[in-house]
Amino acid sequence: MLYGILLFRKDDAGGIAERWSRPALLIALAVHSALIYVETVTFGHCLVYSPFELMTMIAFTLSLTYLVVELVTGERGTGVFFIGLALIFQIVSSMFDYNAASVAESSLLNDIVGLHISAALIGYTAFAMSAVWGALYLMQHHEIRANRFGVLYSRLPSLGLLERMSAIAAIVGLIFLSIAILIAMIWMPDAVEGFSYTDPKVIATMVVWLLYAIALAMKYIVGVDQRRFVILSMLGFLGVFVSMTVVNILLSRFHDFG
Repeated sequence: MLYGILLFRKDDAGGIAERWSRPALLIALAVHSALIYVETVTFGHCLVYSPFELMTMIAFTLSLTYLVVELVTGERGTGVFFIGLALIFQIVSSMFDYNAASVAESSLLNDIVGLHISAALIGYTAFAMSAVWGALYLMQHHEIRANRFGVLYSRLPSLGLLERMSAIAAIVGLIFLSIAILIAMIWMPDAVEGFSYTDPKVIATMVVWLLYAIALAMKYIVGVDQRRFVILSMLGFLGVFVSMTVVNILLSRFHDFG
């Protein structure tokens, strides 16, 4: 609610929302962290094995990644989109009993597998957020080139800030995807029967990692312009989409845990 007021109100109510939106988000994340800890201890596994467990984790990772980007950039104008989406995920999750014991074999409720999935989930969530900011950048860029300065122009952050937010989210995603890959390479062969380094999902994940690494290297080392970086990072998210859909559903031999 506070982030919504902050975006659409420029009066005293907007000032109050600006003052209290970040503290409210920090409190929400603290409570959510306690919830995840208590339920992890109670259920005896990471909350990544059923759809409703994943929803509360996605809500948490959306909020946490957004907070990191907000702290780095100081920009709060797009917060309502991400915090609002997190709220929807958490509402649906809270409506149902999501103890994975009834939907997953106990042999799969392994801490290593859970940590791997959790790190990958944070990484992919951050990539999705990077893609949203990238899409907003391209929309804003198109509006400016067409000399249209309407609601979109007045409400969104500047082009430079949108590109920076997209880049920070991509960095967060790359860090956590690297952690997920490291766990997979070192510990997953012993934790999951049938694990293979040649599995299409493993290869697709490495391709996604490489795409984002190239995009960030082009930005910070080569110095490509903002628009080209955004396009490169969007190509990386296209790889994420293919990895999460086509590869997961049709090609991977062990990620379905069958």
